[in-house]
Amino acid sequence: MLLLDLSGTAGSRKHRKTLNMTIFRKYAGVIYSKQIHRFLFLLVLLFNSALKAEANELPELGDRATQYLSPQKEKEIGQSFLRRLIRNTDYVTDHELKHYLQKIGDQVARSADLRGVELVFNLIGSNELNAFAVPGGYITFNTGLLLNTERESELASVVAHEIAHLSQRHLPRLIARSQDNKLPTTAAIIGSILIGGQAGLAGLTLTNAQLLSNQLRYTRDFEREADAVGIQLLSNAGFDPFAMTQFFNKLERYSRTKGSSTPEFLRTHPLSYSRIAEAEQRAQQLPKVDHANSLEYHLVRAKIQALYSSDRIDPVLYFEKQTSDLPARELIAAKYGLATALAEERHYSEAEKILAPLIADAPQNHYFQILQASIEESSGRGTEAIERLTRLSERNPELHFVVYYLASTLLSSGNAEEAKKVTRYHLRRRANDYQLYRLLSRINVELGQIPEAHQADAEYHALLGDNQRAIASLKLALRDNKEEGYFSSSVAARLKELENKRSISGELQFE
Repeated sequence: MLLLDLSGTAGSRKHRKTLNMTIFRKYAGVIYSKQIHRFLFLLVLLFNSALKAEANELPELGDRATQYLSPQKEKEIGQSFLRRLIRNTDYVTDHELKHYLQKIGDQVARSADLRGVELVFNLIGSNELNAFAVPGGYITFNTGLLLNTERESELASVVAHEIAHLSQRHLPRLIARSQDNKLPTTAAIIGSILIGGQAGLAGLTLTNAQLLSNQLRYTRDFEREADAVGIQLLSNAGFDPFAMTQFFNKLERYSRTKGSSTPEFLRTHPLSYSRIAEAEQRAQQLPKVDHANSLEYHLVRAKIQALYSSDRIDPVLYFEKQTSDLPARELIAAKYGLATALAEERHYSEAEKILAPLIADAPQNHYFQILQASIEESSGRGTEAIERLTRLSERNPELHFVVYYLASTLLSSGNAEEAKKVTRYHLRRRANDYQLYRLLSRINVELGQIPEAHQADAEYHALLGDNQRAIASLKLALRDNKEEGYFSSSVAARLKELENKRSISGELQFE
């Protein structure tokens, strides 16, 4: 889907909070009086997506969709959504997990025509089965969806489906089509979906029932299109193309057993037997692929079960019940999950006993090394943790996310100057990493360098598309800086640059 309904309950073992869905109520009074570009975000919330055309008869996208929603506008919508997402208590900041999703996404996207859009993956700690894509390349998964896959190809199939929504530019095409309709009717459809699916529709009197039917049929066609494109991407990336239909069937069976508790993914990605049959037919036309689950796939699921599952099963008991006759990779993952759960409960000694043989067998595995470093830091052995993370970073420069753990450990161990040096070093190589700027701001506060903290905070907000807050932070940096020189001139120049940029914060502000 293009963006799933966020009304499902999100939760984690430590945090349970329902994602706020008051957006429609907040904006209902202005929908009818403003131009369509002033509620693009509402359009995103409404429409699912995919195709009736065969895989080799995909539509010509043309320029008409871009006329109504440019790539830059799509990016700004995505940034606006991300700003809200990362402030939610159930937003998962786990860099290892997001790195894995990003890796799968980049692998699947190699043959996708994304027109220069860079994918960014995020996680929400919720058992609800859900995933969604937002214009601009932002794709979000609920942890529950990862836990309910049994094969890496199944997970990749959902990734491929969401990437297809972006590559086919479904939202811009939908907006282009909506120009033929009257705005009040479009707004009514948006409102009805946000209020609550069919129940919302029943509560509204629409002036043109046929228009509603046509519009919803159009989005169902988008879902078929995303299936068709996604299956091809899946096959091109070396995953099993049949995994998509297998996962669809699993969700459909899950829905039947749960009765009224339909998975959010199915409420917003409506399935039908014909859609499943069409997807299976397409998969039959592609080469068969026997893709084995990677060890990393099992480790990711074990970490989620240990830290982010909100079911009532105690994670320690869950992993202790795993039997020794599991396949080798699953057994390793179960041991890692048990060590993670024990460390979370502060049973550090027990966790290390389980982790030690895993590290001995696979000393370069970053899941094992980062968990061991976390245990060392938490048990007062910060120097050991820093040395371990430094070695890991130096030997594996492609694991850029290790810097978050290293700099944070340096900071918590009283080495703020070194933490700043490490962070700035990586920022020279990853200048668009908003998370590093947030970390740098924290480090500067610890050092008492408040103007520099404001400056880093400004870059954090600017990278998230929030120029208003970025400008405010730069003004604070100038106010708190007591010395003239390069710092003041560079901040003033950056302030002028941002003030000259045209901001859409007034049009897409929903925070």
